[in-house]
Amino acid sequence: MGSQGTNGVKAQWTLDNHELFIELCLEQISKGNKPGSHFTSKGWRNIVDSFHSIAGLKYDRIQLKNHWGLTKKHWKIWNDLVSDERMKWDPQRRNFGADELEWDEYLQENPEAAQFRFKELQFADKLDIVFAPTENSSGKKVNCFTGAEPVSQKRKHNSYYSPDEKYFQLDPIDAKPESEHFSYDNAVEPIPLQSAPFKFSYSIEECIKCLDSMVEIEQGCELYLFALDLFLKKEYREIFLNLKKSRVRIAWLERLQSNGLPLPLS
Repeated sequence: MGSQGTNGVKAQWTLDNHELFIELCLEQISKGNKPGSHFTSKGWRNIVDSFHSIAGLKYDRIQLKNHWGLTKKHWKIWNDLVSDERMKWDPQRRNFGADELEWDEYLQENPEAAQFRFKELQFADKLDIVFAPTENSSGKKVNCFTGAEPVSQKRKHNSYYSPDEKYFQLDPIDAKPESEHFSYDNAVEPIPLQSAPFKFSYSIEECIKCLDSMVEIEQGCELYLFALDLFLKKEYREIFLNLKKSRVRIAWLERLQSNGLPLPLS
């Protein structure tokens, strides 16, 4: 659950301390101590000292950098997911518009994103700032807080470590979803996505919608009209919708068309 530091202290992360770490990173960015993709030595020293002072935990620089690295890997997976047009991420509604087929196709290509099938990344908006390259060539400091009070003032009264706090851990990169919730420690409140899992009823309407989304098939062409005839039979609708890739669906349709399949009567 945590890494052993050179100081003999094992790093165990509560959700509050994970957020504190992120806020301390943002604070150092606002002070100009992350000129590119990495913090300066001064930036890391300030993060280590502030984390110890506020959380009461003497984690060393290696432990905090390890947590930084793992957090960045998860952010990268999340960022790639929400940036993919196929997934139709709505930042206002905080959900995906992708259907089951689009999810299956994406997860076949990016299996590590399965951990975000039914949840979103904690503190994603803050992490967008933390891991974005900092433009600082002119010596200007990045303003991340827009007047917010320093972390040391904001957290000093309510964020000290308590031995009764429950721990959370970031999922392994290849984690698979077991439910519609975060796979953090059960004591930590998850942020489930608002949209429920998409399930097909195998209706003609669903099939036509899927067919229309296939840019490889021109609407009104012979193969398109042939597919519409096939959709009259439920067994064909089930096969069509359960095929995961457009090229496989097309190959299946062309095979049936070339075999001179009689039109279904029901």
